[in-house]
Amino acid sequence: MSTGQTGSRRRNARGAGQALRGEIVSAAREILVEDGYESAVTLRGVARRIGIAPQSIYLHFAGPDEIVQAVTVETFAQLGRFIAAAKEGIEVPRDRLIAGCRAYMAFGIGNPHLYGLLFNRNRLLRGEEPRPAGDAPDTRTADAGPFAALMDGVRQCIADGSSGAKDVLSTATQLWAAMHGFVMLRGNGYQFPWPDLTQTEIELITSIARLREPD
Repeated sequence: MSTGQTGSRRRNARGAGQALRGEIVSAAREILVEDGYESAVTLRGVARRIGIAPQSIYLHFAGPDEIVQAVTVETFAQLGRFIAAAKEGIEVPRDRLIAGCRAYMAFGIGNPHLYGLLFNRNRLLRGEEPRPAGDAPDTRTADAGPFAALMDGVRQCIADGSSGAKDVLSTATQLWAAMHGFVMLRGNGYQFPWPDLTQTEIELITSIARLREPD
């Protein structure tokens, strides 16, 4: 089990509740990355890592399960930012779609334990939580989160003629399923004589999205 150094982080000033909440989530995230399993996240372990009393965590979370869920929500947002950064500055829709899809796979492969949380512990996706209040996206719909960006990428490729796909939702869903499978196979460290990975990823994306080579 992961162990942190007591008092390794400075305590927040009284009243800095939101900052403390963020530190709790960050500490839990570090433990998940290091240990790879959710039961490693304990109140005592998180508190020790950031140098607070375990009881202080109850001001923000009812227990470890809620902390892990908060890490899941933050990981979902991080995935979206990672994809957006990979596409930044790319104007050609075909190239943007490929870059975004490859970023999705890179994130999943590079963060296997956190990626797994997006599906294993996402209560919203499983219908175990009501729709978020306010402006928070409902990730169960096709028009929210990274999947919405994927759909938009497919839609732009169809619009400019670089994709022969006919149905945006169906094509985006097939891409997502294929990328998820690729991430799970590689992220789990299966020993397999993989062909050139860059070429494999590009061929996977272009074949499913029916992308044409640029003129």
